[in-house]
Amino acid sequence: MNVDDLLDVLGNESRRRILYLLSQRPCYVSEIAYRLKMAPKVVLEHLDKLERVGLVKSFEEGKRRYYYIDRSLRLEVTLTPHNFSAKLIENGNVDEKDIYDVIRNIDEVKYIDGLRDLSDTIRRMKRMQDVLSKLQYRINSKITKMLEDLIATLEKFTRDDVEKIVLYGLIKGLSVFEIADYFGLMYSDVESALRRLESRGLVERFIENGRVVWRFRG
Repeated sequence: MNVDDLLDVLGNESRRRILYLLSQRPCYVSEIAYRLKMAPKVVLEHLDKLERVGLVKSFEEGKRRYYYIDRSLRLEVTLTPHNFSAKLIENGNVDEKDIYDVIRNIDEVKYIDGLRDLSDTIRRMKRMQDVLSKLQYRINSKITKMLEDLIATLEKFTRDDVEKIVLYGLIKGLSVFEIADYFGLMYSDVESALRRLESRGLVERFIENGRVVWRFRG
């Protein structure tokens, strides 16, 4: 994937909104159009561009075509008085020794008067940045895998789609209002699902700073 192509695609607010929606779950065109208040034709045009750069794919289920995010990647943009760069990271492979070296040496880096020593020090610090970038990608990949395992595990607790979404939202640390807004649900439906889950002993409510908060039981 070309970084310039990726930046061009992500530079459009509508496409960013579509990706944000697809990061929640696979969606079909009319669903995206309804949620984002966009014309279906416009949604298809944006999806076509996202497919061409390899960010999304689609599959058919019944009479509907669902779109979903196909890959994990990390885009880093650096802007300082002396540097502007954009880097795409799709590989989190990093030697653990390198990680320990960064942790051990980062506080030992000092400014040096000699030009050669200063240049060498800057190269060392850039290498540290590369190691940490790969480590962040690796952590994000682990979180993604855990969330995928979690979604599969939710099948053991409920077959109700709204209840699955609510449980998923709680794991992400969302409040009732945030779950409703994030997933495009009615607030009353989220509340009803929480009460059903509470009656089965899966979640509980408590008061925190004067407001009702839901959490997993046990």
